[in-house]
Amino acid sequence: MQGLAAIIPAAGLSSRMGRFKPLLPLDGGTVLSRCVRLFTACGVERIVVVTGKRADEVAACAMEAGAMAVHNPAFEQGMYTSVLTGVRALKGDAEGLFMLPADIPLVRPETVRRLLDEFQRTRPAVLYPRFNGERGHPPVIGGEVVPAILAHDGQGGLRAVLDGFEPDARDLDVADFGTTHDLDHPEDYELALAVAGIGYPLEDECAALIRMQGVSDHIVGHCRAVAAVAQALCARLNDRLDERPGAVRLDPGLVLGAALTHDIGKGTKRHEAAGAELLREHGFSAAADIVAAHFDVTLADGASISEKEVVFLADKLVRCHGPVPLRGRYLEKVEMYKHEEGAEAAILGRMGRAEAVMARFDREMDGSAESVAREALA
Repeated sequence: MQGLAAIIPAAGLSSRMGRFKPLLPLDGGTVLSRCVRLFTACGVERIVVVTGKRADEVAACAMEAGAMAVHNPAFEQGMYTSVLTGVRALKGDAEGLFMLPADIPLVRPETVRRLLDEFQRTRPAVLYPRFNGERGHPPVIGGEVVPAILAHDGQGGLRAVLDGFEPDARDLDVADFGTTHDLDHPEDYELALAVAGIGYPLEDECAALIRMQGVSDHIVGHCRAVAAVAQALCARLNDRLDERPGAVRLDPGLVLGAALTHDIGKGTKRHEAAGAELLREHGFSAAADIVAAHFDVTLADGASISEKEVVFLADKLVRCHGPVPLRGRYLEKVEMYKHEEGAEAAILGRMGRAEAVMARFDREMDGSAESVAREALA
């Protein structure tokens, strides 16, 4: 027996999309090649792409991306025929297999790695990724399920087979909307184009991370308040882009995702580092870099304001769920910790750096960051 393999059915007709889904451009390749790259990036060596419509083109794309291709001559009879074709191609020689239809291309590699680790640790009959309470793709199907797949008559599809193994199935909570996002309609593809490869969590992914970490309602409320201020600061700076020489447009999605999760590590020592590590584990490296820096930031004179400074300043203008003057936020800390050796000097040093950051904002926005925070939280 060898390790885990992956089957990618890509034999459908794409009738609802109106365009042939596997070969649509996405993230520097195609929808199909992105699915193949997902598994090669995670060390899955045997990847089977099942072809049907436009078989030669799909096979060429699959092999170029690093997979083998097998043709399903009965592809028009439904998805289960492609499942059977893929499973037979593996010849029963695998501990288990991932099953990922080609029209679900946004799954993150970090999700697959977590599934790999969990399957090796617990060895369930079936392991499902679960996003915000909904099971998604790709499930990991244990080798013991394969005979049942091969013996099934196709009624109810693969779901009917897997339901028979429910007592021995497990769920793994993930913060990955790609596990439940398929490309059924043109608007689904447009969204995929917009978010493929982003390094920050979308709002529903933030909610999943928060729930998985058991973050308190108080911290959630603070993060939402910081996000409101950060979004307002971001919009004000972007509105004045033409009047800010050398500035670049800020990404509102990155600002929102980082702000909503900036205190996700709260309750641990050096919570900013703990939060950043968690975000990286789930595939959100761009947001992680911001979260790691939200405790203290220095902005060089010649450097442009980035999303990092936006989230940092927003955090310093919010106490609990409401606005607070910047100096007031730091002077409170001085009163709390002045009895500790060196604490007052360290806090005042951070305050000076924060005031310098805020002064840059005020100049480039031609207004008061503290006023923006009050308006955002009014």
